[in-house]
Amino acid sequence: MISFASQRIKIDMGSRQWLIKLELYNMNTKHFLSITKYFILASVILFSTQTNAQDPHFSQFYGSPLTLNPAIAGTYTGTFRISTIYRDQWRSAVDDPLRTFAASGDVKFNLNYGAIKGNPDIVAVGITFFSDRVNTFDFNTNQILLTAAYHKSLDKKTKQYIGIGIQGGILQKSLNYEDLTFQDQFNAIDGYTLGTGEQLPPNNRAYSDVNVGLYYSIAPSKTFNFHIGAGYFHLNKPNVSFYNTPDIIDQNVIKIDTLSAKWSIHTGASIKTSERMAIQPRVNALVQGPHTELNLGATFRYKVSKQSGQYLLFGPYIRGVKNYNNFGLESVIGMVGFERDNFIFGFSYDQSLSSLVNDRKSLSSLEFSIIYIGEHHNEDNFCPQW
Repeated sequence: MISFASQRIKIDMGSRQWLIKLELYNMNTKHFLSITKYFILASVILFSTQTNAQDPHFSQFYGSPLTLNPAIAGTYTGTFRISTIYRDQWRSAVDDPLRTFAASGDVKFNLNYGAIKGNPDIVAVGITFFSDRVNTFDFNTNQILLTAAYHKSLDKKTKQYIGIGIQGGILQKSLNYEDLTFQDQFNAIDGYTLGTGEQLPPNNRAYSDVNVGLYYSIAPSKTFNFHIGAGYFHLNKPNVSFYNTPDIIDQNVIKIDTLSAKWSIHTGASIKTSERMAIQPRVNALVQGPHTELNLGATFRYKVSKQSGQYLLFGPYIRGVKNYNNFGLESVIGMVGFERDNFIFGFSYDQSLSSLVNDRKSLSSLEFSIIYIGEHHNEDNFCPQW
């Protein structure tokens, strides 16, 4: 629950009311914008600690493969893959933007024993680092995951594979209490200068996290391929409450705050329309608690010249969301990229269709991704790897 109180915002987090100081000297446009900035950031903390929380996401979901689906490990034409992605969110709307970063690496091995001749089974292993930061309140989420995947060859002619993947690791959350102000600290005159009687829990907690996934791909010709997959995250539904500690003896405190499981369902294809052009439509649906998100669009892959291994990448995407109300269009996304030999670079810009105050502050986001594929074969008939 979030509600305005005298010179502050009240936030209910696990049966505890947290108060964040705001300057409400008057309600002109300038001060209202300042209030709104803090309100948004407070909401981020609230939604990150409630049962109905939603995980951070990427617009270039295909640029962070192991956070999209554990079973994607090993699905590329090469021997290993390193991918990084950075998201900078709401810079134009708040003083200190939200930042999300992920880096992963996976390596694959061919298994010829028991496989279809000329189309080997694949085993892949990988590691992922993930970080999400709300700097204004120093609220941080960090994660490290290990991934293992196995892809079974089904047919040599159409290059069909079906795969399964599993991830396991540690999810860590922390919050800096020095950046928060509580109700009993208000001196009734000019500020929050008193001490607080709040019984605060440890501000650094770690939890185990388990994810699983399935993946299917088929490439019946050199001009067409298709893939579909599903990831199921937070299989163990960890209790992420900061108050889940024996040091808090208050019986009125709710100590259970289960992190909702998340479905990530994705599909895509590559359709070669000419010697130098291919279209790669993509869809990703995310469902977590009451939240639903749908990303869809297409990347156009244009070969710079017939002899070169260089490609221009560009395309439009849109995002629709459903929280507690009806489903609606949230953002339009423009993407550009460049592919050369082993490297794939991507840049995207999100323009939200909502804004803070009369379109004066836009909720836009930027993302930049880099993928490197070792011993890349540069085959046009494999499933999209970016």
